[in-house]
Amino acid sequence: MAEISIIVPIYNIKAYLPQCIESLLYQTFSDMEILLVDDGSTDGSGKICDEYAQKDSRIRVLHKKNGGLVSARKAGLSMAKGEYIAYVDGDDFIEPDMYERMYRTMKEQDVDVVMCGRYEDTGDVSRKVFHGIPEGRYGKEGLIRDVYPQMIAKEAFFEWGIFPSVWDKLFRRECLEQFQMEVDDRIVMGEDAACVYPCLLHAESIYILQECLYHYRQTVSSMVKKIPDCETEREQFRIFYQTINKSFERDIEIFDLRQQWKKYVLFLMVPRSDGLYKGYEELDYLFPFPKVKKGTDIILYGAGTYGQRLYRYLKRTGFCRVEAWVDQNYKQLQAMGLPVENPIVISDVPNAAIVIANTFEISRKKLYQELVTKYQREKIHLLNEKLVFSEETIQAFGLENESEN
Repeated sequence: MAEISIIVPIYNIKAYLPQCIESLLYQTFSDMEILLVDDGSTDGSGKICDEYAQKDSRIRVLHKKNGGLVSARKAGLSMAKGEYIAYVDGDDFIEPDMYERMYRTMKEQDVDVVMCGRYEDTGDVSRKVFHGIPEGRYGKEGLIRDVYPQMIAKEAFFEWGIFPSVWDKLFRRECLEQFQMEVDDRIVMGEDAACVYPCLLHAESIYILQECLYHYRQTVSSMVKKIPDCETEREQFRIFYQTINKSFERDIEIFDLRQQWKKYVLFLMVPRSDGLYKGYEELDYLFPFPKVKKGTDIILYGAGTYGQRLYRYLKRTGFCRVEAWVDQNYKQLQAMGLPVENPIVISDVPNAAIVIANTFEISRKKLYQELVTKYQREKIHLLNEKLVFSEETIQAFGLENESEN
């Protein structure tokens, strides 16, 4: 029986799938099984899975009706035989020694979960990203003292403690299984967090590796997920927030994570406010930028998940006139098909307001400090954190919870 079961959920990712599978086959660690879960692909991805399975006996393929990422991960876990569980998304790939490194750490440190850093690959640019908690082993006492107080979110809005992703981690099966199977299949945003944070709350020990072993490929489709309609989106977020919040309520004797959870959910919701904020269309300002009024000429600075969503909303509605959309990584973003320009064009539109579309405090404020050395301070707009956490916003997003302290 294989020591590690690697679960790969797959849905219409034909272009990236061979690189993903081959990065698994050529691991320096070989005592593993690779479970390819074809979640109803229609682009030929399933055929690619079958072809690789014929070449290597470590690969098993499950073809299933499309049910979403959560159902695919559950299906893979149900067929897994390994004592340890790992996940890889089918459009990503990993370093050759990832599982050798993580398995060795798991055994030497005798922990329930091992996690590593990642490379964020945008076009031909690769950026190293690490967890926000120092490298090392944390037993239960260390988890309660040093990890849980900042596990989901640190004081800044927003700054990670431990990333919610399942794919940068190796789990002891008995630590993971219950929490993966409890995730509601209807959740389509935050699927990883719904499993990972309850799992870590119950873990007896973890180890954080400050080295990058996973390649997370950022594409337009992966950065901005499409939701069929606003009512569906609101319902999915309601289920997501409330079900996990209830599990944290049950476990407050371990550590109370509810305020961190609310901050995290708001972090996910703010970029999608046009589809989640009840009464959004009645506002006379661009949420959450209270000084950017309807009809303002703006330069949108930022083309990550938030920037892309905000740009699409503004172009669709004309709420504000986007005179330019800029980002420091404009070359890579242009290669992805986005109409993003070099920030140098800001000088060509002197009367436009500059809206910084960034939900990460450290990078957001760093960019602000750079811009105020070149442009008038009053024309540069940061998201207003007080507004994000106001009762008005909490109610508009439907996050009221009477049982909270």
